[in-house]
Amino acid sequence: MSSTGITAPDLEPSTSMITSSPGIEASEAQRISSQGSRVSRQYSGLAEVDAPPPIQDETENNLPHRRSFLEDERVEENAEAAAQVPTPLTRKEKIDLITTICWLIFFSIWGALSRIGLSALTTYPGSPIAGVIWANFAGCFVMGFMTEEIRFFTGPPAPNGHPNGNGGELKQTTEGNHWSNDKKGIPLYIGITTGFCGSLTSFSTWMRDSFWAMSNTHPAHPRYRGYNVEALLAQIIATVALSVGGLKSGAHFALFLRPFIPTMPTSFRPHLDIFGMILGPACWIGVIMMAIFIPKWRGIVLFSGVFAPLGTLLRFLASKKLNPLLPSFPLGTFSVNVSGSMIDAVFILLQSYSGVSFVGCEILQGLEDGFCGCLTTVSTWVVEVTTLRRGPAYRYGVASVLCGFASFVVILGTYTWDHGLDPRKC
Repeated sequence: MSSTGITAPDLEPSTSMITSSPGIEASEAQRISSQGSRVSRQYSGLAEVDAPPPIQDETENNLPHRRSFLEDERVEENAEAAAQVPTPLTRKEKIDLITTICWLIFFSIWGALSRIGLSALTTYPGSPIAGVIWANFAGCFVMGFMTEEIRFFTGPPAPNGHPNGNGGELKQTTEGNHWSNDKKGIPLYIGITTGFCGSLTSFSTWMRDSFWAMSNTHPAHPRYRGYNVEALLAQIIATVALSVGGLKSGAHFALFLRPFIPTMPTSFRPHLDIFGMILGPACWIGVIMMAIFIPKWRGIVLFSGVFAPLGTLLRFLASKKLNPLLPSFPLGTFSVNVSGSMIDAVFILLQSYSGVSFVGCEILQGLEDGFCGCLTTVSTWVVEVTTLRRGPAYRYGVASVLCGFASFVVILGTYTWDHGLDPRKC
């Protein structure tokens, strides 16, 4: 890699054994962590895998500045992929991918429910900051912690091979080791970052709150039009500042706790695959059954849990397919954030339609908070904005906000200001 002077062949088993020891050095761990996309090709395109750590060791090589960027990682990844002959995923990689999907289902449900609950708790009369902003902060904080944490998933490579002729010791290799010291190849890590953090934060809900603040229609407050602009700027500036601050503070909190974080027992780790493959589908089936038989909770949380995995899985696939296409502009995240905002605006219009039944209104609310809320993400967007170079970061960040907000203005604003919105039926 150009940013650290390390190429893929340098990742020998001896290096992995060094990084997996309890006395692991921060700079060495970050160097190995940056190789996640090389080790786990089935996760290529995910910013949670491709991006460098939020906090990089300033003492390494006496360089007090960032030495690697997201676009550099993806350029090299694309070059390596082009130079290699395409081969099908191995059996282990397929199992990992299935396990990852199951973890994404599980964590997307709990991420969506946590966002709804946290937004409700922080919305009260006289609240200085309300809406989804605290959920975005919390999701970015967890994202920063997970991307910087290096000890919990660290462990020696599993034995692979046969006893040798010197005392019957098994040969240790990293190849084929399901729980390698590179956490970015672990399904549970993808589930927590892409699944939980990506679903706890919501770009479309942020754009929705920004539109309500600017339009002064939900609810209406007696104020001058200039105050509407101030309300819009407050939503955008506060969300960006708190989300970026949450990512950085989460990373610093991981650095602070690094000496105290234990390592998960190696013998327990393979069982998480089976646990995740059972837990994800079971939770999804459970929330669907609850939505059928418990009408009281449908519109509040259950329909959101039903549709949440669909949005998260679609975002996961879009990131894998589209993000590598333009290394300096994450097209996958951009497309889901903007399209999710457009769909969210359409669902809000449909809720005010006179022909929508009470149950239909609840389903639309579940699609807004569950599908659109999990399809779009702020935590991944913040990771990308903070790890791209300055120019691409500004272009990508501004384009995302402008297009997302314009979606609500064009779809919801033109109708609202011309006809007005009828009260929802749920």
